[in-house]
Amino acid sequence: MMADAMTHPTPGRPLPLTTEYNNAIESTLLDLVTRYGYLVVFIGVGAEAIGIPLPGETALLVGVVAASTGHLSLAGVMATAWCSATLGGSLGYVVGRRWGTRIMAVPGLRRVYRPERIAAADRLVERFGLQTVFAGRFIPLLRIFAGPLAGMHRLPWRRYLVANTSGAAVWVAAVSVVGVLIGDNLGRAVAVVERSGYVAFVVAVLVVVAIAVHHRRNA
Repeated sequence: MMADAMTHPTPGRPLPLTTEYNNAIESTLLDLVTRYGYLVVFIGVGAEAIGIPLPGETALLVGVVAASTGHLSLAGVMATAWCSATLGGSLGYVVGRRWGTRIMAVPGLRRVYRPERIAAADRLVERFGLQTVFAGRFIPLLRIFAGPLAGMHRLPWRRYLVANTSGAAVWVAAVSVVGVLIGDNLGRAVAVVERSGYVAFVVAVLVVVAIAVHHRRNA
């Protein structure tokens, strides 16, 4: 019964497949979600969290658009995305801890796992640790790298789990709110989320630095 709900969305008014959605990925995901429902959100969000370069953020926004047209439940989309992001992040940690830098040599991942990108993300993990896992949810590339890099650096599992699950919850809620407020304009929603993600990351880094300075002064 659960599997049937995952793959058979509730009939609703047609999804607005207009020139608004001129991006091929967005159009494809919109088509898939009408066929397979929550499963598209689960795979898209989860695969990205593991470390596979798939558009998880767009998959979540597509699910929100489908909920706004009656094809899916908004609560169901958010719950699916949170579970998937948490599970994917946990698997990404295990992959990074077990296989380390060897994952960068996997065919199909080399173009994304470029040395300069990994080096930049690596420096963030070394400097800020688990805060990078939380804040990284809002940065597309860092969202892909965070789990595997945390595993490579052998960050404490229990603390990683807290950062992973809480970061996933805040990210899902924030992206879903943007999707609900903007409505059917998926292209605009994707653009807003991408731009605001960088702002949120900068704010998070500044907060972390301020806390670190405060602790040092009081030590």
